[in-house]
Amino acid sequence: MLKLFISGLLLTLSSLSVAGAPDGNHYYITGKIAEYTQAFDRCNQIAEARGLPGEEIMAKLTEFTQREIERFLMSKAALLRQECEKPELMELAYAILITETEELQQQTRKAISAIKVLAFSGDIRKFQAIYQSVPAEIRQALEGADYFDQPFDDRKVLEAIRR
Repeated sequence: MLKLFISGLLLTLSSLSVAGAPDGNHYYITGKIAEYTQAFDRCNQIAEARGLPGEEIMAKLTEFTQREIERFLMSKAALLRQECEKPELMELAYAILITETEELQQQTRKAISAIKVLAFSGDIRKFQAIYQSVPAEIRQALEGADYFDQPFDDRKVLEAIRR
């Protein structure tokens, strides 16, 4: 669903570019949006391409309740993806901040407004809160595993645990 939204956003941005003569700010912002969406896709591909954790980690995961593990995996996966996207996200935020005070064309304002909804939604704060609410002993037991240093597909791991 998120990929569909990003594709729609890029389509909208490209149609906006045709609507009028874009200025330098428009090219700058849409370029940064494109870089961010590429990072978003790259991080999702990293997560999807990763295999399951080793048997030792899977055994550790089954020591805890399913609800606790679901919360850990879901929040940790989201935080790692955000960390993976962070360089491009920071560049995008900087680009928006330095151009928002300028006189922007309508199409550029629309592009900024559209990407803000996706890239800066505030959902990451919710995932941080969920992660912090996971009992400390679970976080400590699992954080030492190298597997949880890179983006991963939490649904794939949960599916494997349920089997």
